[in-house]
Amino acid sequence: MAISAPEQGPSADLLALLATLADGLPWHPRALPLDAATLERTLAEARHWGLPLQQKEGGQVRLRYPYPPLRAAAVAQGAGWDSTDVGVLPWCDSSNERLRHGPQGPRALLCEGQWAGRGRRGRRWSSPFGRHLYLSLSWPVATLPEQGSVALVAALSVHHVLQSLGIPGLGVKWPNDLWVNGRKLAGILVEAIPQMGQPRLIIGLGLNVHGDPALPHTAISLHDAGARIDRNTLAGSILRQWETDLRRYGEEGFTAFLPRWQATDCLAGRWVQVSAPDGIREGRAQGVDAHGRLILADESGLHAIAMGEASLRPTATP
Repeated sequence: MAISAPEQGPSADLLALLATLADGLPWHPRALPLDAATLERTLAEARHWGLPLQQKEGGQVRLRYPYPPLRAAAVAQGAGWDSTDVGVLPWCDSSNERLRHGPQGPRALLCEGQWAGRGRRGRRWSSPFGRHLYLSLSWPVATLPEQGSVALVAALSVHHVLQSLGIPGLGVKWPNDLWVNGRKLAGILVEAIPQMGQPRLIIGLGLNVHGDPALPHTAISLHDAGARIDRNTLAGSILRQWETDLRRYGEEGFTAFLPRWQATDCLAGRWVQVSAPDGIREGRAQGVDAHGRLILADESGLHAIAMGEASLRPTATP
């Protein structure tokens, strides 16, 4: 789903041009004055970033969406929200990062592509334009809960939505991924914002949707799995399910979701390797506890492992 992001972000001219072209209509100098040299330099920069800007005869410039573009109104309708609650950007550093800056603005933000998306353990990613779903939700809470269990609830919500597509081998992998037959379909990042008055969670999702030749062999898209769905419909359904499940989580805690986890856990009973700052541990995955911690069985007994900075991968049975 991702490749290493360049260290420097795009120029102000490129961002302004993308904003002007976000509606799919061609650029006109009256909307954004750019001289010929600046326009040529900006188009070259767009090619460097892999952005599909096209200049046709007569100088007309257009942003070419490879698939139907994201529309805030369509996503909001699917979520049952007001259209002002959803924002769409053609390109941004990170949808999670954009929602971190204050409680004002949309409750959810989508972007067609990212040049500095963030993952767990400090990973940074750039993401191809217009192919996948990059979605972030700002969720107010009374007190900040355990981020690990929230990530599991968010993943279970996405799994619930995708079940209707009939994808064989679809499951949830601790601590924050969705897999299809051992290949990564989606990842979730939960960040806590402990601000005065109203703490918030920022829940970010990266979900592979369309065909993408840049995906590594360890990843898979909905298209690869034989599923077809419009991204606006998908995003609206996920936001609606997130709202339902997060409200229940706030009232009942993670215990209410344990039956769903047990039905979708793709590593249950498998031999796994857990890497954490204090070392590597191997054992058999035995599900999760009421706090969303992984239960690992090895020769010394059972161990509860919090998400934290841990990562997990299946291994061959010893």
